[in-house]
Amino acid sequence: MMNKKRRKKVKLGISSIITMIFLVFMALFASIPLLQVLFNSFKTDRECKTSPLGLPKDWAFNNFGETWSIGGYGTAYFNSLFTAFVVIVVVLTIVGLGAYALTKLQFKLRGFFTAYFFVAISLPGFLYIVPDYFVMNKLGLVDTRWCLMIVYIAMQIPFNMLLLRTFLTGIPRELEEAAKIDGCNELNSFLRITLPIAKPMFLTVAILVFVNVWNEFLWSNTFITTEELKLVATRYVRFTGEYGMNMARIYTASVITIAPVIILYLFFSRKFIEGMTSGSVKG
Repeated sequence: MMNKKRRKKVKLGISSIITMIFLVFMALFASIPLLQVLFNSFKTDRECKTSPLGLPKDWAFNNFGETWSIGGYGTAYFNSLFTAFVVIVVVLTIVGLGAYALTKLQFKLRGFFTAYFFVAISLPGFLYIVPDYFVMNKLGLVDTRWCLMIVYIAMQIPFNMLLLRTFLTGIPRELEEAAKIDGCNELNSFLRITLPIAKPMFLTVAILVFVNVWNEFLWSNTFITTEELKLVATRYVRFTGEYGMNMARIYTASVITIAPVIILYLFFSRKFIEGMTSGSVKG
């Protein structure tokens, strides 16, 4: 018996060590390229080309100010942040009420809408780009902020609707029924019972929508041609084409482009993981 226990402990110890080594390797594999991009953003163009690895010899802090100004990132940041804010607010409202209806209410088209969202997320997005362009062109919305907002909202609803629906399914029906006994209608039950419980998932949805909008390139590049309306991703691609020979500026533009996503992850990673892993509520 003692030998068996010792063997189990040895096996658990070996598996823990292997798991730890694997996790450390994956962490280094993901972080080293990002750190190298960050370090190179503080180098001169010559040093980037001659010594692309390691810390800068002379820290060129002026790279960020010059790249920000030359690349027009001030306007691009405003466009992306404003677009993301509007899309997040609308998506959270529609997805919140829609997922609640799909899980808590009984109506004839409930199964149809659920199946529709599953089909919508299974189709590649580029299939919609041509018909959407013709529709937006007919409405006179091409090359406007509202065009991108409408498209992004439509793109973000199906997946996040199913994600939130899965979470709400785990909330005991007894909580809503107790609220109704106290005189709450469906809307008050959603606002007072469901919404507070589902806050981590709503935050998760908001983060997912922000990252998707911030990183999106294809649709914004197709629908927006005016430079003053371009988002960060499209400005970055154009910047790399214009200053592709200056590696210091390319690295700096990369840091400016991905900085909000990294900062968002650093501040909300725990809440994000909590929202993704919490699928039920125990009473």
